[in-house]
Amino acid sequence: MKTNLLTNAIPEGKLPAVQNALKYLFNQSDIEDIQLLTGGLSSALVYRITIAGKDYLLRIVMRADEVHDPQRQHICMGLAASANIAPHVYYSNDEDALAITDFVQNKPVREGFASGKDLITALGSTIKAIHELPLFPKLVNFLDGVDTFIQQFKSLHMFPGHVTAEHFSLYAEIQKVYPRYDTDIVSSHNDLNPNNILFDGKKIWVIDWEAAFQNDRYVDLAIVAQTFVHNQEEEFIFLQTYFGEELDEYKKARFFLMQQICRMYYAMIMLKLAAAQKPSDHLHDPDMNQPNMPEFGAMLMSGKILLDTYEGKLQYGKILLNTMLSAMKSERFKDAIDMMRVF
Repeated sequence: MKTNLLTNAIPEGKLPAVQNALKYLFNQSDIEDIQLLTGGLSSALVYRITIAGKDYLLRIVMRADEVHDPQRQHICMGLAASANIAPHVYYSNDEDALAITDFVQNKPVREGFASGKDLITALGSTIKAIHELPLFPKLVNFLDGVDTFIQQFKSLHMFPGHVTAEHFSLYAEIQKVYPRYDTDIVSSHNDLNPNNILFDGKKIWVIDWEAAFQNDRYVDLAIVAQTFVHNQEEEFIFLQTYFGEELDEYKKARFFLMQQICRMYYAMIMLKLAAAQKPSDHLHDPDMNQPNMPEFGAMLMSGKILLDTYEGKLQYGKILLNTMLSAMKSERFKDAIDMMRVF
């Protein structure tokens, strides 16, 4: 075994904690291999480590605060693992801010199901299982959090005000009527993007519980739908899988509005990250004439644009805003707003 692999890969300040975890689990700190994994936007460091011929996942939280709270993450991850939703947890330490779990050898999730209907049915069932877990710890009211992100974006003055004026004007209609303080809350992952939904060839696994806390049930539904639900027929199948016979027009309307809230949420995050990554001699391009979401997804898949670059984050933020604006100009948006006013 190569005794220097950990030393070369793990930040010096985290090395003793990792060595202690390995000694506790395996009675040794030597490993056969270690590989830093990339692909998400989390500040955590995630590694695949190999010991005695078996792969494990090592996750180290590098910035511990109220939002990136290791204890909350580990509680949520542990509850999900106990229900066979998240990979098995072998070790977690809140003080050291690290965990070791099973490693899932990911395969293309779309190829694992006979049809798109089967996939969205499986995803709807997975979300329902998450929401049936014992209630996760609290963190923040989701819409209040999105409001904070909006104010932070506006303070950056990335674009002239008229560029996003219509977006925020229509979004204000949601802010007025959406039941943000509804007491019907559930255990929620809150970041079910494709990087966090793995498929091992037999079943779906959900990883990265950094953003998990008790929340509005429509958040997870809206985030998954952004990637996997593409038309009204698929939306009906997806929501019926989750709600069953309780699905009604109110739930459809609330789901539609939450889709726009989540688009705003991710747009504000992407644009804020882009601003932090902007070259010092560069001006933000305010042009909102961008590819649509499917076209952008194809660009990402082909490698023509990378989401970890300034340009990728800026473009994705704009496309999310455009997608949201288009939806908010529809008759369905007006009907959904009216529906919220009635209830």
